[in-house]
Formats: sequence, C-alpha cells, structure tokens
Amino acid sequence: MASVRIEDPRRRKNWPFCAARLRSFAGAGLLLFPTTAARAHDPILSCFDNNNGTITCEAGYSDGAPSAGQTIRVTQTNKRLILEDRFGKNSSFTFKKPNVDFVVEFIGDPSHRATFDSEDIGK
Repeated sequence: MASVRIEDPRRRKNWPFCAARLRSFAGAGLLLFPTTAARAHDPILSCFDNNNGTITCEAGYSDGAPSAGQTIRVTQTNKRLILEDRFGKNSSFTFKKPNVDFVVEFIGDPSHRATFDSEDIGK
C-alpha cells in the first residue's frame, strides 16, 4: 500500500513571506553582530632574547596597526615595576634583561593590553 502525502495549501501560500522574513532576520543579524574580521584590532606582543644581555619586544595589532609611542611596562612577577617606557618608531623596544622572572605588558589603552612572561622567551 502506497502512502499519500497531502499538503496544506495554506503552508505554500505563506512560504514567500517566511523566506523574506528569514532573509531580513539574517541581514539584521549581520548588522547587529558584525564578523570578527571586521572588528579585528587585537594587541599582539612578542619578546625574544638577543643573547647579549638584552631583550627585544615587538608589538602591534592584528589588523597591522603599529604600536609606536604606546606604553611598554616590565614588572617582576610580584608586580614590582622594573621599567616603563614607550615603543619606538618601529614598534619595538629593547631593554637590559632583568635578573629575575618578569612580565612584559603592552598597553595600547585600557581595552587593548597584551602580556608576555619571561618564562616563554625562547619557546
């Protein structure tokens, strides 16, 4: 015995309206929740040992923006300040390697910060 499928004609009639409504919601969602690529401006910080008693840190943003003139802070792991200065024109900063474990912090503004632990140098 074959099964017979009966369609409700009211469902078909509303289909174009439903499809248009879904497209509207999808478009509104893109406007309200933009993709991360459109908003990507995350801070990036990398530090390396120059093997001459100095450390060089380079900073910038994921969208390619430079960090020149922005703050670099080096602290001991117990938060005691070792130095605070500004990144140079080439978005890098070189300093004497501390004799203690330290943390480097790139401070673009209160919402754009990145840190680098001394134990990660050379990894």
